[in-house]
Amino acid sequence: MTEGKKGGGRYLVMFGLIGLLFITILVVAYRLTKQANPVMLDDQGKPQPTQHS
Repeated sequence: MTEGKKGGGRYLVMFGLIGLLFITILVVAYRLTKQANPVMLDDQGKPQPTQHS
């Protein structure tokens, strides 16, 4: 019964690595967007006052 699961650990490690890569990309993207200082423009192309948190 347990012989059917032979080699399944490889897929689990691969799934874990892909999940870790995905989480790393999300964290990097979050940190980069927090550091960015975008300037919002109105319809005429003039900067709008923004609230900084």
